[in-house]
Amino acid sequence: MADEQTLNRIMNEYEELRISAANERKKRIEEVNKKIPRVAEIDREIFQCGMENTKRIFKNPDKADEYNRDFKENLRKLENEKSNLLKVNGISADYNKYKYKCENCSDTGYDKNGKKCQCFKQKLINAAYSVSNIEETIKTQNFDTFSFDYYSKDFGENGVSVYDNMTKIYNNCKRFCDNFDNENKGLVFYGSTGLGKTFLSSAIAKELMDKGKMVIYIRATKLFSINEDYKFGRNTDRSVIDNIYKADLLIIDDLGTEPFNKNNLAFLFDVINERTANNKKIIINTNLQISEITKMYSMRFTSRLYEYFMMYKFYGEDIRIQKLRRS
Repeated sequence: MADEQTLNRIMNEYEELRISAANERKKRIEEVNKKIPRVAEIDREIFQCGMENTKRIFKNPDKADEYNRDFKENLRKLENEKSNLLKVNGISADYNKYKYKCENCSDTGYDKNGKKCQCFKQKLINAAYSVSNIEETIKTQNFDTFSFDYYSKDFGENGVSVYDNMTKIYNNCKRFCDNFDNENKGLVFYGSTGLGKTFLSSAIAKELMDKGKMVIYIRATKLFSINEDYKFGRNTDRSVIDNIYKADLLIIDDLGTEPFNKNNLAFLFDVINERTANNKKIIINTNLQISEITKMYSMRFTSRLYEYFMMYKFYGEDIRIQKLRRS
């Protein structure tokens, strides 16, 4: 269970989103009214027609049907005029609607049935696993912002250029998202630092979160510390462990940076076996090469990766170094 401080922070985030949506809506309405004054006049006339119709019915209830017919006809004419004005000026008909980040819950955290929205559940997950910045990260690290400019078209390993290798990985990642519910294997991204492993993992996370999937994005060191904290009674919240097994997608970042011990390896085996048995996908990022994975974890572990995962090697020149050189 999330503590009160976390819940308050999340609800404050939702309030800020609603305020932002209201301000943006107000701004759009003001801009349209300034550009097309007649639109503002029509809105006032529609409001006045409604008020006048209500008064007429109140005074003469027997003529309610007649008054309503007149009102509907006047409303139709005014709305048609407004629609034509907007269309001629290239303005979307929904300019005066609230544009929420989550349309399912209107940025309240709860759907129309009063149940926690998936976006609320994801916020709780992010808070529990110390990835509160994931929502900001995926704004800049997603499939739309991915650039191939840093991948050389010169021949690389096995006669395959860095560019062609990255194109293949990129396309397979998109296919992984498109066929997520039918995929039966996870993904392992391995290779040197600064080649796009974390970037593509974030892109996949965004794509699936947008589809309402529950995603846990967690560094390997954090994953193992959570298990140890629960195992030794420093954290008794069972849901934190359960979600690691039950989330639709578990992304383990920087595998190999954690202190190695037999308890960590046993836990990792258990997570992989249990999630695979329940068709719950995993993505693993590591800077280790296959030989280094085998040396650190065991041949049995490497064999399990090849059995349960699609293995993608990243190679090329560190993008961060390239950016520094170009700046």
